[in-house]
Amino acid sequence: MAVGDTADSQLNPEALARLAQGNPRPFFLIGSDALSLQWLATHHDTLKDLGAVGMLVQADTEADVRRVAEVAQDLSITLGSGSDLAAALGIQHYPVLITRDGIRQ
Repeated sequence: MAVGDTADSQLNPEALARLAQGNPRPFFLIGSDALSLQWLATHHDTLKDLGAVGMLVQADTEADVRRVAEVAQDLSITLGSGSDLAAALGIQHYPVLITRDGIRQ
């Protein structure tokens, strides 16, 4: 996965069906890069209203993790590799919000 635009990304119907069955809660994937931090700050209230949980898929240092936590404030974010998830859903870029209806940036 890499930071970038997901404007042309579409989840395949099988992935959408899996999300609808097994994903009752929206989630998002972010990195510690400037684009992800800006996206997180811009969408913070929406993510909170949705009850979305996050996965930090790219951070090089402890300071990166702290910076994301500061922007996230009261959002739940865990550290992890998003590669298996991204491959299963056909996602190549982050930041991204994944819901039962698909993906959006």
